[in-house]
Amino acid sequence: MARQQNRGYQQILTPTYTARRWKMGGYIRLSREDLQKINRGLDDSNSVKNQRDILNDFHFNYAEEFESYTEYVDDGHTGTDTERKSFQRLLGDVMNGKITCVVVKDLSRFARNYNDAGSLIDNLFVQMGVRFISLAENVGSCLNPDSVSNIIVPITNVMNDQYCYQTSKKIQQVFNYKRRNGQYIGSFALYGYIKDPKNKHQLIVDADAAEIVKRVYSMLLQGSSKRAIALNLNEHGIPSPTAYRRKKGLSVSSAVADDPMWGPRMIHEVLTNPIYTGDLGQGRRRVKSYKVHQIEAVPEEEWVRVPDTQRLSSPTKPLTRCRPCCYAIPGHPPKGGKFICSAVF
Repeated sequence: MARQQNRGYQQILTPTYTARRWKMGGYIRLSREDLQKINRGLDDSNSVKNQRDILNDFHFNYAEEFESYTEYVDDGHTGTDTERKSFQRLLGDVMNGKITCVVVKDLSRFARNYNDAGSLIDNLFVQMGVRFISLAENVGSCLNPDSVSNIIVPITNVMNDQYCYQTSKKIQQVFNYKRRNGQYIGSFALYGYIKDPKNKHQLIVDADAAEIVKRVYSMLLQGSSKRAIALNLNEHGIPSPTAYRRKKGLSVSSAVADDPMWGPRMIHEVLTNPIYTGDLGQGRRRVKSYKVHQIEAVPEEEWVRVPDTQRLSSPTKPLTRCRPCCYAIPGHPPKGGKFICSAVF
């Protein structure tokens, strides 16, 4: 009989798992439209405070899953544009590994552009191994991976996208109506004018700046080039339109170059804007689309022009008058029958 070999007890090893702890990035976004609703007392569910409270509560309840929490806030930014300062900082931290879990109150806070939202959630975050959580839709790419692929997610993103499209369309309809009726819709009055305190859609002459506009037209009619006019104004210490507004304590558009000196381009703007000959011309620039917020010039034939809007033009023809200085300028009527300052050309 074969000897049986002594066998010792075989130790059974049970594998152990270490739960991953995530680096949470909470993203908060408030659009200008949301802010207007809050100010009117209509809906404050998307306020920065409410979003922050919801994300903080989520982090508190699941603190054991996270090793850190960083907050990213874009206040007053549309969701159709990904060029948001804090949003880009969030994506940069995701790429650098500083953030491994992105949490939002709902999908519309993250992005309202269907293509951008889908590309980030379905592609970039998956490739980077980043966890994505949207609390309102109960979407979680880690504990419930199928929720990200659920039909609800793309449908919600499409609805968010369409909401922006319809809102943009309605706003443009209102703007076009006001333009056709001679109402000024710019955020800032043009150089030489100020907004009427009683009616923000009406411009009135700014006497101080009007003298400079008159000087610009006068010098051009005397044969000075745009460059020479700009040099003359700078030599006499006359502030540029932006510097003038700052000196007066008026708001300045962030889209305008903050240059204290006059340049040929500024002179060109004064000489070619139809408002200085009495016609309110609007719609000279536009954004490419509700998704692409790049500004492009509009062909002159597509401008919305309302003649003699300021009601200061001379009844005498064939002379028209420069606005706002009322300087009489000889002109030649084009096919449309309007007298345009010859200085424009």
